[in-house]
Amino acid sequence: MSPSSYLYLLALSAIASCQPATDQNAVNNSVLSFYTDFEAGSLGDVQQLSAHHWQCAVAGETDADHRNRQASWYYFRVEGARDSTLTIDLTDLVGEYNYQPGAHAITAQTRPVISYDNRNWRHLSDQEVSWDEEKVILRLHLKPRKDTFWIAHQPPYTTAQLKQLLAQYQEEPYMKIQSMGESAAGESLVLLTLTNTAIPLEQKKVVWLMARQHAWESTTSWVVEAAIRYLMDTTAGRALLDKIVFQVMPMGDPDGVARGGVRFNTFGHDLNRNWDLVRPAEMPEIQAQKQAMLDWLSQGHPMDLFLTLHNTESADYVQGPDLPAGHKLLAYMTAYTSFEAEGLRPMPETTTMGKPGRMTVNQALWAAQGVPAYLMEMKVERVEKLGANRTVDDWLALGAGLVQALAAAVE
Repeated sequence: MSPSSYLYLLALSAIASCQPATDQNAVNNSVLSFYTDFEAGSLGDVQQLSAHHWQCAVAGETDADHRNRQASWYYFRVEGARDSTLTIDLTDLVGEYNYQPGAHAITAQTRPVISYDNRNWRHLSDQEVSWDEEKVILRLHLKPRKDTFWIAHQPPYTTAQLKQLLAQYQEEPYMKIQSMGESAAGESLVLLTLTNTAIPLEQKKVVWLMARQHAWESTTSWVVEAAIRYLMDTTAGRALLDKIVFQVMPMGDPDGVARGGVRFNTFGHDLNRNWDLVRPAEMPEIQAQKQAMLDWLSQGHPMDLFLTLHNTESADYVQGPDLPAGHKLLAYMTAYTSFEAEGLRPMPETTTMGKPGRMTVNQALWAAQGVPAYLMEMKVERVEKLGANRTVDDWLALGAGLVQALAAAVE
């Protein structure tokens, strides 16, 4: 079958179903079709319950031990929807987190996003979403204004978008683009160095920033894009590059992002765990990232602050060692951005006590190298400061603010 061909799994009449979403698949009948034939597309089994009512399972992922199932990503296209009133139930949401069963990242307060061009996104309103607590179902009530639309858990950000961004700065002397190594599927693991190289490193502070260790956490990529654009395209940002070296790892799991994954790499490993028990053959992403940082430190270069960005459901927070840098970072974010948090959260030794291979990157850097290393969680539910869920513009604003917060933290 040619790459442009779609795989029609089953002709539908009253009932339709499909296999878990793959690179090119579709569920269709004479009225409505569901597709995931694009980067980061993902959807599980689909059934038509009545003429205008569809049930769509979220595919989810488990780890290498078939544990810790996460169902926090869906992204699909619907065709044939014009002039229809549709009900779409998102099901199969319950999983396991850190070996604790019953968790689900899609909640009564999460709001899917919809797009008619796969570029501009808006959250569904409260009137377009309802929640069934007993069955754990998120129900979408849609009246599409066009024949084709896309639905996603939150605004997608793909590896193609990152490549387009970096292509704009290939000839930029203030940005060095290099590869730390390759992912399990052979994708380059990019490391960006942003600074004014005319000023000696010895006169600067050094900040490391990491994102997208978990594929579903797409809005962290919007934050990083905004951070890069602030540093490269604004007078204030350029001034910071005279004083600070920013080492940015923008895409921790390109394989997971490309296939529409959730939080595990090709071999089923969580890339923000296992930092104390790296298996290079199965965790090349962690190995490459860790080695890049160790090489930097072994050359006698400082690491004044490290931050890894993540998404969570209902709480903004910063977690890490009780040091001035962490408190300054948090204080700036809460004072000048939409970030909402109360106090620096203490950092446990590991995520699952007594079980090896469960350290996060910030836990491992602090324990082994004494680096002021922090984790920042940014919620996808309603933000009280905004009175709404964060839009793409809000995530971009957060990224510009983050750069200023990082600078304040290392002053």
